[in-house]
Amino acid sequence: MMKITHPILIAATFICPALAQPSPPPVVVETTVVETNTPGQKVVEETVVEKTVPVSPSGFDPRRQLSIAPRAIPLDPAPGTRTETTETTTTRVGSRVYNTERSVVVVEGRELPYVTIPVLFEKETADLLDSESRAALDQTAAVILELTKANPSAVFDIEGHTSTDGAEDLNMTLSAARARRVYEELTKRYLIPATVLSAHGYGESYPKFPNGSESDMVLDRRVLVVRVK
Repeated sequence: MMKITHPILIAATFICPALAQPSPPPVVVETTVVETNTPGQKVVEETVVEKTVPVSPSGFDPRRQLSIAPRAIPLDPAPGTRTETTETTTTRVGSRVYNTERSVVVVEGRELPYVTIPVLFEKETADLLDSESRAALDQTAAVILELTKANPSAVFDIEGHTSTDGAEDLNMTLSAARARRVYEELTKRYLIPATVLSAHGYGESYPKFPNGSESDMVLDRRVLVVRVK
C-alpha cells in the first residue's frame, strides 16, 4: 500500500469590531489528502485541522518575543557597560542594557525579551495619534491574554522612553504618562488583569540615538512591553 500526503493550507480571516476585546487572529485550515492505492481501487481521505496564527500588520509580531521566558545569564559585563573593581567587590555600571538586534534587555543578570509597540502619540501628550496605534494595542492585548492563559505566572512591564530632545524632567514625566496610558488601555479596555502588568517611565535614560537627527529621535520615543517573568 502506498500513501502520498499532500498538505494544503487555506487561510480565512474573520473580521470583528475592536470593541472591549481585541480582534481574534485568523484561522488556518490545514487539509491533508491521503491517496491509498490498492488493485482496482483509489481512496482519497481528508483530515482538516484548525490552527490560529497571529495577525502581523506591518510585520509587527509581539508573540515571537513575548512567548520567550526570561533567562538567567552570566554576570560578565554586557556591551555598553563598564566594570569598577575594588579589593572586595565588582560592580557593573549601567543597570539596563538593550540589545535592539535581538530585542532583549539585560537587567541584573537576567535577559528579558521585549517588543516595541508601534504606537504613536500626539506631540508632548499621552493621547494616541491614529487607528494604527489602536490596531497595535489590539494585537498586543490578544497576545498577552493568550500567554497569561497558558502561563498564569507570566508578568509584563510597560516601559515608556523618550528621545534626548527637551528637558530631562519633562521627558521622565512624559515617558511615565505614556507607559501608564498603555497600561490603562490594556487593563481597562482589554480587561487584562492588573496583576500581570506594571508600568514605568525611563525618560531619556536609554536612547539609541543620543545625538541623532530628528528622524532618529522619533525611534527613541517608544513604548516597550518587556516580559519580566
